[in-house]
Amino acid sequence: MKIPPLPFNELQRLQALLDTGLLDTPAEARFDRLTGMAQRLFRVDIALVSLVDDSRQWFKSAQGLGVCETGRDISFCGHAILDNSVLVVSNALEDERFADNPLVTGEPHIRFYAGAPLHTEDGYRIGTLCVIDSQPRQFDVQQQSLLRELADCVEELLGYQRQERLRNSLAESEYRAQMLIEAANIGTWQCELKTGRCHFNENWAGMLGYQLSELGNTSLATWQSLVHPEDLVMAETMLDRHIKGLEPVYECRVRMRHKSGHWIWVHTQGRRLNGEFDTRPDVIYGTHIDISHERETLEQLERRNQALTLLNQMAFKLEGTVHERITQALALGKEFLQLDQGIASEIIGNVYVVRWVSAPVEAGIAPGLKFEVAQTYCRLMLEQRGVLAIDHMGQSHYADADCYRAMGLEAYIATRLMVDGELCGTLNFSSVTPRVRPFDDTDRMFLSLMAHWLGDLLGRQRHQERLNKLANQLPGMIYQYRRWPDGHSAFPYSSAGIEHIYRVSPEVVREDAGIIFDRIYADDLPKVVRSITRSEQALSEWHAQYRVLQHDGSTHWVENRARPERLEDGSTIWHGYLTNIEHEKQAELALAASEQRLRGLFELSFIGITLSDAGSGDILDANPAFLEATGYSKAELQQMPLTALTPAEHAAADQQARQQLQAQGRSTAFEKELQRRDGSRFPVRQQAMLLQDASGRSLCWTLTEDITELKKVAQLQKEFVSVVSHELRTPLTAITGSLGLLAQGAMGELTPQISKLITVAYNNSRRLNLLINDLLDMEKLVAGKMHFELQPVALVALVHDALESHKPLGQSRGVQLVFTTPAQEVTVLADRDRLFQALANLLSNAVKFSPDGGEVSIDIIPAGHERVCLRVQDQGEGVPEAFKPRIFEKFAQADSSDTRKKGGTGLGLAITRELMQRMDGDVGFDSTEGEGACFWLEIPVTQSFKP
Repeated sequence: MKIPPLPFNELQRLQALLDTGLLDTPAEARFDRLTGMAQRLFRVDIALVSLVDDSRQWFKSAQGLGVCETGRDISFCGHAILDNSVLVVSNALEDERFADNPLVTGEPHIRFYAGAPLHTEDGYRIGTLCVIDSQPRQFDVQQQSLLRELADCVEELLGYQRQERLRNSLAESEYRAQMLIEAANIGTWQCELKTGRCHFNENWAGMLGYQLSELGNTSLATWQSLVHPEDLVMAETMLDRHIKGLEPVYECRVRMRHKSGHWIWVHTQGRRLNGEFDTRPDVIYGTHIDISHERETLEQLERRNQALTLLNQMAFKLEGTVHERITQALALGKEFLQLDQGIASEIIGNVYVVRWVSAPVEAGIAPGLKFEVAQTYCRLMLEQRGVLAIDHMGQSHYADADCYRAMGLEAYIATRLMVDGELCGTLNFSSVTPRVRPFDDTDRMFLSLMAHWLGDLLGRQRHQERLNKLANQLPGMIYQYRRWPDGHSAFPYSSAGIEHIYRVSPEVVREDAGIIFDRIYADDLPKVVRSITRSEQALSEWHAQYRVLQHDGSTHWVENRARPERLEDGSTIWHGYLTNIEHEKQAELALAASEQRLRGLFELSFIGITLSDAGSGDILDANPAFLEATGYSKAELQQMPLTALTPAEHAAADQQARQQLQAQGRSTAFEKELQRRDGSRFPVRQQAMLLQDASGRSLCWTLTEDITELKKVAQLQKEFVSVVSHELRTPLTAITGSLGLLAQGAMGELTPQISKLITVAYNNSRRLNLLINDLLDMEKLVAGKMHFELQPVALVALVHDALESHKPLGQSRGVQLVFTTPAQEVTVLADRDRLFQALANLLSNAVKFSPDGGEVSIDIIPAGHERVCLRVQDQGEGVPEAFKPRIFEKFAQADSSDTRKKGGTGLGLAITRELMQRMDGDVGFDSTEGEGACFWLEIPVTQSFKP
């Protein structure tokens, strides 16, 4: 099936169809008679008058068909209107255009079709008269001619239809015209030129304030007497030109006198309706329309255009400083409003200050002149909204105002001057003479827009001043840098900071930026130029760091950041900020050097160092010492957390260290083992510290020291101490006993010299014995061979026993031992002898380090979680800060002189810590250097304790 194509004049054809007014109208007998005649004449099933619309064919008349329309896409008539000739389809099944058409394959099973196009008077083919049959048939030339004649009859009916519609339309138009004339108050006239007699309607007379009867017998002279003398000659000339055929219509605008005496504008128009141009016509018909309002509106529009032009001139064409531009604008405004003076004022509290003025010299008004607001006309304006306009002050209800009596201004127009949404002052124009023409909406609009422009101008000035003040406080400079397509560049704006950085003023570079590039250090200039070019091409941020030459030949580092913007003329402007970064750059260079040194230490350190993510534990970096110790490559370590190298039995120690790291930011050193890549293990001492990188991510530095050799040395030391202490103890005991007997006189009285030597030998042997006992105790503790029998112990009684045993030690130096006895006995779970030994170590140290005549205080306080704290406070010099981390280590002493001055082995506190830990207790101290020390033992209790 072939869809019928659209005619070349489809739009005009459709409009012609609509103009017939036939679409979707009821059936009419006159059309049905023709289709019935065609059906009978050609003996066919169907005869139609078909009108082809944009998407359908609609049947004005149908014989033998029960539908009123079908789609245009399947229509035969759509093809028929493509040509003036009759379209004949003898057998639709044999025609490729229609063989599969639904109207052929289905109802009404069209086989034969003949259609003659129907034309409008303008020649547009809008449809067909067609005959259709369900059997194939031939249609000869005579039959086609007969169908064409019937189609012509249909076209005549279409013409009659259109003429009837036109007649109805004309009558309706005449009625509407008359109604419009009456409703629009249009005056009509006709003039018989031979007699000069004129006929006017009542509207014409009413337009001039008369009743028609008041004018009597009207004639051409009546009209002439009412026309303004200045317009009469022109009106008569135009009438004569029309009479002579020089103008097709008589038309002009004249002023005519109203009955009340004023003049109104009238648009008069007329035309000859009979006669020939070679003779004088008999009658001219015409209209009069009052166009006074239109004329007034036109004048207002002209003034408004004049006002807008003037405002545009103020905004874009005035030149000079802000002060000069405002003064010029006041002069222009004064001229437009036809007033003597214009003022832009500022209101500060209750004071009115003249800031800008345009007025005659004799008016005596100059910038800086001050008044009280209450004594000015502006007070009247501020009491109302919008514009205040007074044409004649003496005849207004403001005639009694104090400002009028004081200043005598008759004409005055003013409005508020707003800057950034706040009242700044007023804009006003005035004159000592009354206003001849009243102020109108155009005057008010002009003043409002001028005040708006002035407010914007002052706002921009205020913002510029504020920007300059802020910019001058910045350590660098803010600027606009513009570069034209020809390579020329300048700084349209730059803050005062440019003088500190480039040693030039903003004015010098406003037209040419060349001097700025001369100030850039020669080695850095190519890089700067390239960065500008890249930014300009990609419209990307311009960022550069470079050096600028100073007066003394030195250089200072600066940093430049700016955003580019492409302008309409093809130039590029950057809005940016430049600052001196000399100190930061030097610090950056120093930091880079420092980081290089630290990196060298990291790489060369013999202690293993790793950097890991504190959250996940993943290794980020490791130094060569750690890689060598573990046998892993850096790439392998970066795929695992540090904890993966820790054997399972050390996981608890790792967890405790992580908790301490999170709580305190660092973990104390502890010992554990690490597993190498080959599965072997080695002992290490590990400690860690938290830090944050620039992005805020939490990182962890971990120091891992391989202590394999230290362990070997410690084991050798342990074995040596064990052997020496056991081999020395037996002979030393015999020597000490023998020397004791000699010192006590068992062998008789000794000479003083011998007695003194025996005493020295006896004391030193006792000290050696004490050292050996401490070494043996430490050996037993470390080896786990010391037996502990934990049972309830009366702590108060134990303290009393310890004090009694140490009183002689204190009495020798006048040191008092003071025990604050609690209200109740405290029972702790411990080995009494071992606890006594631990307390004795603290007491002996407290006495040793107390000054002569000092005091050692002992008390018992709750420690929470079913534990008590036994505290020993001395008045000595306290523990030195540098010694605090090592105080519980073996053989640890504050300095080498302590052994000689105070005595001791340096094992007492180490033994005390081991004893307390074996009894599920703890030991610690609090000390401020120079204020004594308080050592404490924390012990589990068998029942709750309250002091």
